[in-house]
Amino acid sequence: MLQFPLKICLSLVLASSGCAPAAEKPKAAVAAKVVVAKPIAPAPKDTIPRPADLDPAQYPYIDFGANVIERKESLEPFFKRLDDLRTGKSNQVRILHIGDSHIQGDYFTGWMRAFFQYEYGAAGRGLVFPYRQAGSYNARDVKSSATGSWLGRRSTFQNTEVPVGISAMGMRTYSENFELDLFPQDRYGLDQRFNSVTIFHEKGPEIFDMLLETGNTPQVSPPKPTGSKAIAASVVSRPIIPPTTTKHKVRPGESLYSISHKYRCNIVELRKLNNLNSNLIHPGDNLTIPASKLVTPPPAPGPVPDLTTFVTAGSKVVAGAVDANQPFHSIVHLDTLTNLLRLKGLKRQPRQERATLFGFVLENNTRSGVLYCAAGANGVTYYHYNHAEYFVDQASMLYPDLIIITLGTNECFLPAGKMAEVDREVGAFLGKLKAKMPQVPILVTINPDVLKNKSVENTIGLQVRDILRRQTQEHNVAMWDLHQIMGGLGSMRRWRSENLAQADGIHFTERGYLVKAQLLYDALKKAYAAN
Repeated sequence: MLQFPLKICLSLVLASSGCAPAAEKPKAAVAAKVVVAKPIAPAPKDTIPRPADLDPAQYPYIDFGANVIERKESLEPFFKRLDDLRTGKSNQVRILHIGDSHIQGDYFTGWMRAFFQYEYGAAGRGLVFPYRQAGSYNARDVKSSATGSWLGRRSTFQNTEVPVGISAMGMRTYSENFELDLFPQDRYGLDQRFNSVTIFHEKGPEIFDMLLETGNTPQVSPPKPTGSKAIAASVVSRPIIPPTTTKHKVRPGESLYSISHKYRCNIVELRKLNNLNSNLIHPGDNLTIPASKLVTPPPAPGPVPDLTTFVTAGSKVVAGAVDANQPFHSIVHLDTLTNLLRLKGLKRQPRQERATLFGFVLENNTRSGVLYCAAGANGVTYYHYNHAEYFVDQASMLYPDLIIITLGTNECFLPAGKMAEVDREVGAFLGKLKAKMPQVPILVTINPDVLKNKSVENTIGLQVRDILRRQTQEHNVAMWDLHQIMGGLGSMRRWRSENLAQADGIHFTERGYLVKAQLLYDALKKAYAAN
C-alpha cells in the first residue's frame, strides 16, 4: 500500500528543489542486465522529502472530497506491479508522465518521482533531454552543455525537418565532432548515479556513430593509436580554401534551413544564388551552394575501433546503423556507476552526415525501485503528440507500467469554435496509446483552472474539462479532476493569493506543484488501498 512515512513542513520545500532516480529488470528491448558494483551508501534520511499530509483547515479552498481517482479499477495492473515490486517478484516499475510546460520543468513530476522512489526504491533518474540545446529550458535538476551547431524542434507546428520523439522534442546536428554532456543533479537526497543508458536516436546509413563516455573517463578526442588496438588513425586536418561553389541534391526530409546550416552559408544568399522566391524546395532539386570562408576536410578513414579498447577506457560505441531489434534506440551498459554522461560524434563512413537525438533514459540497475520518466514541452497540446512522428513508438519502447497524461492547459486558450477539434485530438491520442500499448493503464489528469490575461475567468477551461471527462469515460481510462479539486472556475485566483500559483494565472509555484503532487499521490494511495 502507498503510505506516507514521515511528515515535513511546506516551509522545508521552499528551501529545497528537486528530482530523483529509479531501477529494475525491464522487459525486452529496454531490459537491463544487473551490473556488479560497489554498494551504494544510503542517502541521509533527513534529506529525503516525505509527502506531508495536507491539513484541510489550512486549504479551505481545496475540494478534498473530489480528490479521488475515477475508474480506479482500470489501474489494477499497475497496482499489481507495485505489489510485485514490494514483495520482490519484480525489480522495477516504470511510469511515463506526459505533458506540457507543467511537466517540462519537472517541478510536479520531480515531487512525484521523489515520493514514489522513497517509498519503493530509486531505480534511476529516468528520461532526460537537453532541452536547452534544443532552444528551450532544461528540467531543473539537469545540467547540459554541447559543442557544435544544433537544430531543435519544440513544436510540431515548426517548419523544420527535425522529427519529434519521446521527450516531446527533437534535436539534430550536422557537426560530426559534436560533444554533448548531461549531468543530473541530486535534489532530494536520492542517489542520481546510473549504470545503464538508453539513447533514443535516429538510425540509418546517414547517421553518425557516437561514443558514450562516463564521468570518470579521460578525454578520447583526438583518438590516438594504441598498438594493435588502435582506436582510429591519427590524422591532422588542415583547413583548405573551398571552390567558389558546389552542388547539392536535395534529399527527402531536407529543408533550405537545414541545408544552409549544413554548409554554413546564409539562407538569403542560398535563395538568391538559386533564383528561389521562397524557402520551398523538393527532393531531387539540384542546388548551387555558395562557398564558406573556410572548411575542414573529413579525416582519412581509419581502422574500425576495437570495442574492448573503449570498454577499458570506460567508453562505448553507439552505432548509427539500423538495428531491426532496436529501431528507435540503443542501450549501453556501463561498467560502473556515474553521474555524468558525455556523447561524442564519430564519422566513420562517408555517407554519415548527421545525428538526431530524442532522449536518454538513465537507470541504476544495482537496486530495485521505480523509474519515473517525464516527457513534456512548453506550449504543446494533444494535437502535438498526435503529430509527433516517433513519440508513440518510442514511448512503447519504455515499457511503462502506467501512463499519466497532464495536458489540456493550452487548449484552454483556443477559441470556442476549436473545441470539436480538441475533442477529436484527445480521442485520437488515447486511441493511439491504447492501440500501441493495450495492456498499459492510463491516468488522465484534468486541466487546472487558469486565468485569461492574468485576471479573467476562463470558461473555455470548463469545455476542455468536459471533453477530457467524456473521452476518458469512452476509452475507460482513469481520471483525476484537478479542476474540481482546485475549487472550480476562478479558483486559480485563490491559489495565486496563497502563493501556490504564479502571476500569470497559469503555472504554479514550487510550493503549488508540491501541493499538486501531494494531492495526486494521496489519491493514488487511496485507490491502491481500495484495490
